[in-house]
Amino acid sequence: MPKPITVGVLSQLILTAVISPVLSVHSLSDHDRFKRRDPLNSFMYYKGSFNVRDKHYWAATFFTGVHGYAVAGVFLIAGVCMGLYAAISKRRRNVSDTQRRYLDRYYLHLFLLLLLFMFLSMAATGIVIAANQSSKNRTEEMKETIDKTGEDVDRNIRTVITSLTRIQYLLLPYDQSTTHLLNVTSHRLKKGSQMIQSFVRRNGPSIDLVIQISYVTHLVIASTNLFVLLLALVPILLHWHPGLIMVIFLCWILTTVSWVLTGFDFFIHTFAEDVCSAFSGFVQNPQNSTLTNIFPCMDPLHSDKTLMEVSLMIHNFITELNSKVAGSMRSYALTDRSRTVSSSAPESGLICDPFVGQEINSYTPQSCSNGAIPIGQFPNVLSRFTCHDKDPPETCRITGKFIPEAAYLKVYAYSNSAQGMLDILPSLQNLTQCLHVKDTLSSIVSNQCKPFRASMYRLWASMLALSLIMKVTVLLFLAKVLQEKGKSFAWFSIHPTSSGDIRQGDI
Repeated sequence: MPKPITVGVLSQLILTAVISPVLSVHSLSDHDRFKRRDPLNSFMYYKGSFNVRDKHYWAATFFTGVHGYAVAGVFLIAGVCMGLYAAISKRRRNVSDTQRRYLDRYYLHLFLLLLLFMFLSMAATGIVIAANQSSKNRTEEMKETIDKTGEDVDRNIRTVITSLTRIQYLLLPYDQSTTHLLNVTSHRLKKGSQMIQSFVRRNGPSIDLVIQISYVTHLVIASTNLFVLLLALVPILLHWHPGLIMVIFLCWILTTVSWVLTGFDFFIHTFAEDVCSAFSGFVQNPQNSTLTNIFPCMDPLHSDKTLMEVSLMIHNFITELNSKVAGSMRSYALTDRSRTVSSSAPESGLICDPFVGQEINSYTPQSCSNGAIPIGQFPNVLSRFTCHDKDPPETCRITGKFIPEAAYLKVYAYSNSAQGMLDILPSLQNLTQCLHVKDTLSSIVSNQCKPFRASMYRLWASMLALSLIMKVTVLLFLAKVLQEKGKSFAWFSIHPTSSGDIRQGDI
């Protein structure tokens, strides 16, 4: 085996030993996963956790691909040094007689070995192209799901805010404390909506750009690599020495870039692991997650208190209203007029109380019992017994309209507010408890995370394989040039027709 090939194989073994601890990162615990060097903090260990708003997180995570960047740097420096050495040593013999005799014994072996690694490089390039397409599709699928979740949450927030604002205007003349509670809740939700819009507006285009740049870069490098390898068959078969030099130059550059992409792909693979781990943590405990910067959830103590107070307000209002209606019916002897309604009214009262039979803070929509009037429809029933200010009192008495207009307006405000709160209470529960976000992220963790991580891992592994194979291929090209230096070959032949003299400055 030629000496350069031996050195190349040994370097691969050493490199594998150096990066082998990196290959097991996916099996580390969450605490160990974030034990990374932070180049922005004097290469001290990063002390935080997953946080897309922290530049130290990005720096530490990007630095996890240092094995690729380091090999690329070493390979680039080695290429520059080799080129400078060849340029300044034209008058010296580049290959010793011992190395020459050693190389001359393996024309067929080196030719077949070079062809083998060229075809392996082509196959690895094809795998990289396929893995690149798969990772792009998986990334876009997950981003689309997350974007849709953010849009749904933002839409629900704005719908709830609109309803709360309308309810505040209705209750403002009658209930200052409830109005203040709803106003505080609206501001909290509005702040969350602004956080979502800000994140999407600032980071959405950047994420799309990174996805496209990564995809195009991998595709261009892989396609160029495949083209150069196919083109290299011409100078190999024709024994065109300047052409082989050009192939070595191009392959050296492509190999250097491939190692850079290998490091970058490992960074993306690490980030994918972090994302899925963060999603899983959010599902378990939304409040103790940095993802609340993207999907804000209200503080559980405040949200539970808000839901309890709102639910209790509705329950108390309906209970009091049922009591007053029953008292008024007895006072004004209107039983005959309302027999149709009252005879079929449930025991809980004339007006449907949706909280009867369930916890105040765990409301679930339910149908009213037979004969019970939904709270939103009660003003329509009450309007038949309302005496407006413009109506003569005697007319109201004769027609049985015993309810003053001011009382009706107050009941109207409370009834419509209560119905509005009942309409948005499931959405408010969803937002305060992050139910929609938790369900979506739980679905992502169960259905998308595994293929997403696998696609990122395949892209990194295929780039690593391509970089390793291309490194050996470049060394084999270099050995082939040294072997054929100063010799004459017929086209498509393997062995030289004459040894010739070694010309000075051929490489």
